[in-house]
Amino acid sequence: MRTARSHLAPAGIAAVLALTVSATTPTAAQAATGPTAAQAAGAVRPVAAPGAATALSVQAFHASAQDRAYLRQAHRGNLAEIAAGQAALRRSHDKDVREIAWRLIRDHRKLDARLREVARRLRVGLPDAPSAAQRDSLDAVLARRSGHRFDRAWLRLQTEAHEQTLTLIRRELRHGHSGWVRDLARDGAPVVRHHLDEVRTELDHHTR
Repeated sequence: MRTARSHLAPAGIAAVLALTVSATTPTAAQAATGPTAAQAAGAVRPVAAPGAATALSVQAFHASAQDRAYLRQAHRGNLAEIAAGQAALRRSHDKDVREIAWRLIRDHRKLDARLREVARRLRVGLPDAPSAAQRDSLDAVLARRSGHRFDRAWLRLQTEAHEQTLTLIRRELRHGHSGWVRDLARDGAPVVRHHLDEVRTELDHHTR
């Protein structure tokens, strides 16, 4: 997990390290290893303006209402995609649909592992299941479809779900506050777009 892309004043680096020491924070760790060549030669260390370090630390580690909403909604989305992938592996006999389902499970588990770590650091509580609407949508596909009809309905559902996720991502990138959460959205976008492209291509194949 990368840390927030904030330009931290030297006085704030120690505070950051105390909160983020792990194998996934190489940039902060490298910054704390010792003085630069210029400092070793006796260069004067720049002095941060009063309160600057505190303000930057708050920006890095504070989750706004938008950030919290994104974390919770994206987490529900990941859980819904994992559940949908597992349902397709149980129900579908189409090789390509099953391959997409497997990728959804794998990729959304990875995305959600990162998301849960960020939520833990920001002390944001997460739901433990997809939303009622997400569960109802999947149940409707499972209850009323079989064979190729199931595959088409499932692919349509995944098209809608991934379009909604991209909307969430764009909102976070425009209005989000925490660098950590914005990084999640930015890094997740190409994965979700790739899923959407695959689903649309396969749906087109099934509706010819």
